[in-house]
Amino acid sequence: MAELADRTDQITLNDSSKCLEPKSSPDFAPFVASHLEVVYSSLKSLSGVDFLRDIQHESPSDGGDNGTADPLASLAAFRAYMASSASSAVRPIMQQSLSAPINDYFISSSHNTYLTGNQLYSDSDASAYINVLLNGCRCVEIDVWDGDKSPDSQSDDGTSSSSSDTSSVEKKKDESRKEKLKNMAKRHSRLGSISSKLGGILGHKASSGEDTGDPVDPATEISPLPEPKVLHGHTLTKETTFRDVCHAIRDGAFVTSDLPVIVSLEVHASLEQQQAMVEIMEEAWKGMLVEVTPEREATEPLPAPKDLMRKILIKVKYVAPTGEDKDEETSGNNVDALEALEQHTNQGDTSNTAHKPSDMPPKKPSKILHALSRLAVFTKGFHFSHFAQPEAKVPGHVFSLSESAARAAHAKDPEALFEHNRRHFMRIYPYGLRVNSSNLDPSFFWRRGAQVVALNWQSLDKGMMLNSAMFADEQGWVLKPQGYRSTDAPCTIVRHQLDLSIEILAGQNIPLPPGDTNEKGFHPYVVCDLHTETPEDTSSPNGEDDGESETSSYKQTTKSATGASPDFEGQVIQFPTLSGLVEDLTFVRFKVKDNEFGRDSMAAWACIKLSRLQEGYRLIHLYDCSGGKTDGVLLVRIIKRVA
Repeated sequence: MAELADRTDQITLNDSSKCLEPKSSPDFAPFVASHLEVVYSSLKSLSGVDFLRDIQHESPSDGGDNGTADPLASLAAFRAYMASSASSAVRPIMQQSLSAPINDYFISSSHNTYLTGNQLYSDSDASAYINVLLNGCRCVEIDVWDGDKSPDSQSDDGTSSSSSDTSSVEKKKDESRKEKLKNMAKRHSRLGSISSKLGGILGHKASSGEDTGDPVDPATEISPLPEPKVLHGHTLTKETTFRDVCHAIRDGAFVTSDLPVIVSLEVHASLEQQQAMVEIMEEAWKGMLVEVTPEREATEPLPAPKDLMRKILIKVKYVAPTGEDKDEETSGNNVDALEALEQHTNQGDTSNTAHKPSDMPPKKPSKILHALSRLAVFTKGFHFSHFAQPEAKVPGHVFSLSESAARAAHAKDPEALFEHNRRHFMRIYPYGLRVNSSNLDPSFFWRRGAQVVALNWQSLDKGMMLNSAMFADEQGWVLKPQGYRSTDAPCTIVRHQLDLSIEILAGQNIPLPPGDTNEKGFHPYVVCDLHTETPEDTSSPNGEDDGESETSSYKQTTKSATGASPDFEGQVIQFPTLSGLVEDLTFVRFKVKDNEFGRDSMAAWACIKLSRLQEGYRLIHLYDCSGGKTDGVLLVRIIKRVA
């Protein structure tokens, strides 16, 4: 674990609270300095107070540092103001309440957190958990599988013939999955020649333990029990251990924030291995787990984040104490929960009568150990069938839906979806064929009230940019807007009309696209997307968002300029007047791209929530294609009219 801790020193901290702090400098590039002189000349007849109030629309409550008492006292004073944090296009965060129930918040969430790259053959690494936690994520996912047994223990552990039959079936399934995986890889050209790498078996075998050299009595030798492992099942992804993951979460969970962390468990392990999971979690997270009591489990409303500081919440499939298996996320099973329970009970009655024929399938045991299930106090997982099922009223339940299933639920009954999510948890996860770790558009699901929209943090795309803007400076928990909370009526949603124009004056120190070194050949232009409620939000429920797509109903583009510190000559981006907007769920995204032959590469980006987009003469601080903050800025004038 010491090695794991050492590795965190190499991780770049891209968390919002640090990335949005501008790198101030009194030195401006020639084009930026020239525009600032022109702006100052046009404004110097105003008083500093008038400038801040009428042009910049700042007030003392905004909490910014103006850098000088009178920003228009001189050109030097104006330059000092523009070099200070007060010139940032992002409004300083206002302290939010942490007293609402936990289901009244959006929570920054990661999907398949353990992966370091694509979904098919990248490594699983416990340090990935530390990375996302340090960067503001507060909900992580762990896929848990049985640890590998040695050949001797497999042959001598009393495996029954029925287990052998099951093993044979599993082998056939693995062969089928391997063939599907080959075909899938061929359809995704971006993954290169992965299909050629699939000639071997898709198993993940752990090395047998080292021989200590100690004498062993064969009569008393007991093979050590394997520990659960973490990986993306039935792929070529490399595994890590469940214990290392738990230790990584322990070490990273409360470094940058004391707000609670949710651990979403996807359990594929045997009951024996699940008991090992329980023991490992209770050891690694001692003092961090919520105490399990009948009183706490029956709590409604749910506790607030302030009441769960430095706590880890387990989200796992719920199993009743009697052992009934209430399936949570098994695809293709849309049987009503009560009907499924009745079928399960009938199977049990039959098994207690006459001897069953040999071809009769045995009674299906519970897939989740009760000792594990009971750790889910406020986040109990249930399979979703419809919003009228009994589980939809269980306090602290969580429905987990794929992006396509959530869109289908929205298309079928948008009111029921929204009303459920006002009062109860919903987790949305990416479509399974996003093998390149691309992302869905989280804003669509936030507007439906979903608290947990899990993203592939391995990729920096539209989804992750929007996520960065949503949770900037918020430590991973954002109070939902008015009308989206459990204590509000839906009719209280505050909607606005927007007129927005952005004048792009100049740029400074814009990073070149990855791999480029020739600044003279760099021809940057700015693409600005306004992400809000659009007709596409009600598109086909079977359609998946393209995380790499640049299409938008509200997209504007400038002409290209030259160099890393270009003059955009005051080009104006003007959006049409839009109505029905919720400011906290609307985003303005800037991309600086290189005008070149073929596909234009992205050089830098920024994304800002509309409610935090400041008016006036501002600097937009840019991030590189890895999500790191840079010295790059855009000098702009923003005119925003919200009514």
